[in-house]
Amino acid sequence: MNDAAHITPGTIGDHVKRIQIALNLLSAGPGRKTVFLKVDGIYGPRTAAAVKAYKQQRRILQPWQTSPDDIVGKRTLKSLDEEMEVLENEEPADSGFVATTPAGARHDHSKCPGPPRVSGSLYLGLADHLGTPINPKAMGRMINIYGEGETDYLGFVDFATEVGYSRGRPLTSSLPDDCASDICMRSAPISQVTEKEIKRLARPSARGGCRFTYASNIETFTPPKPKLLSFGIVIAQGRLAVTGYQNDTSMDTEVWVIELRK
Repeated sequence: MNDAAHITPGTIGDHVKRIQIALNLLSAGPGRKTVFLKVDGIYGPRTAAAVKAYKQQRRILQPWQTSPDDIVGKRTLKSLDEEMEVLENEEPADSGFVATTPAGARHDHSKCPGPPRVSGSLYLGLADHLGTPINPKAMGRMINIYGEGETDYLGFVDFATEVGYSRGRPLTSSLPDDCASDICMRSAPISQVTEKEIKRLARPSARGGCRFTYASNIETFTPPKPKLLSFGIVIAQGRLAVTGYQNDTSMDTEVWVIELRK
């Protein structure tokens, strides 16, 4: 975080976004009240209240103070940085094939898109990454079918397979055959058109192959299972609890990673 100056209410900028993200993450956990700040880069009243609560819990006070102020100074920035480093090291989100938390792989989340582009679930007010690919092959086109920017940070590009559901996304029909090394879909049914496009776009095994990641809630996921098994070899699968619904397994996200056979 930028340590150039004290940050006070009314400040606007990316450095405020990073503070908001840190406050959201560090307020979660047993015995704490998660603040759910909107990550908008505007240091308003809710951010100020969260700063004061953070400083109060950690007794970040000046010698003359009995209660904290809402100024983010060097001590507060240092504390946020140190705690975020510990948190990031506790979450091995950079290994495997799939993001097992809404945070995704390590990246600057403040640069992720939010509403109105993102109509689905949010993480810290911006795109949620649960069940999306990490560590892609990255040997060809990286395509997110019906994506909403949740994989932009990895280099994926959102596409649609059918014009009726495009919502401004380019169509996969504009892409050449055998061009994709990574394809993903989340929370969308696999139509016949989509199935044909996935198989058309996938790079053949002789050219490095193509990895397909599909994630959805249990209700949507169940029908396409036989179809997915016909795509190729399942190299990873699992069920992920959705934040806020950890005790309701019907809300789980199921995800499969398939090495397409071509």
